[in-house]
Amino acid sequence: MHPTRRPKSSQSGQVAVETALVVPMMIFLVLGIIQLGMVHHARLMTEYGAYRAVRAGIVNHGDCGIMERAALVALTPTLGPLKGMSGRVDTIEQAVNLNEAYALVVLGPGAPPPFYPAGPLPLLRVQVVNPRASQLISLFNTYGSHMRGQEIDYDDIRDDQVIGANLLSVRLTYFYELRIPFANWQLHSFYMGREYLDELRGIQFENKRVGGQSATRYLERRGAERSEDHKSAASLAESGRYVMPLVATWSMRMQSNYLNNPRHGPGRCATDN
Repeated sequence: MHPTRRPKSSQSGQVAVETALVVPMMIFLVLGIIQLGMVHHARLMTEYGAYRAVRAGIVNHGDCGIMERAALVALTPTLGPLKGMSGRVDTIEQAVNLNEAYALVVLGPGAPPPFYPAGPLPLLRVQVVNPRASQLISLFNTYGSHMRGQEIDYDDIRDDQVIGANLLSVRLTYFYELRIPFANWQLHSFYMGREYLDELRGIQFENKRVGGQSATRYLERRGAERSEDHKSAASLAESGRYVMPLVATWSMRMQSNYLNNPRHGPGRCATDN
């Protein structure tokens, strides 16, 4: 006797069930890998952007506007297309066109700091963390007294305070927008609530609810409590835009004098935080 064979319809049903279980997971893995790769690229470019910003600052009197433009140039390969134009940057001409378009939108007259198009967060934020904002008045009055308090000699070595102040440290925060469907909101929720993931140990994200809301929504809400930037990121997420702040800091010794000028010195973007 021949062994009993399973009906073809039963086999087809089993294949369909297995496919329904495996395919969504595979799609998530593929999209997640692509999105993680793009985030890693953006993080590397943020490091480069911080370097370019501080490099521009040390030879241009710590000018915040020039540092912002230098950072934007470095970040151009990671930017998405603006409405009505291509986002390609595989030629110098295309990269220049995209950078100029973004500069007009986020660095144009009357728009400091550079705001994200139609959003509560800036596209990027350049902050001078050394010298600190609270130091500037004293520094200019003390070490710029021979120049009417308008400049500080970059090669002044009379004491440790001015030597330390002439080490320009710049922090660049790039509010990078995740753009891969499905992977964007998952990764964003993990980022926003990464400090609270232990509270959800063993929970199935696709069907489990926490406090009457989905697990991802719970993480977004908890993450929004961390800072004003995170609160704004959570607000953007509600409208379907997922922004992740990437931060890098770089330091270099000044090669030009700081200017005590609100438009062309470090004062506009200096901070004590």
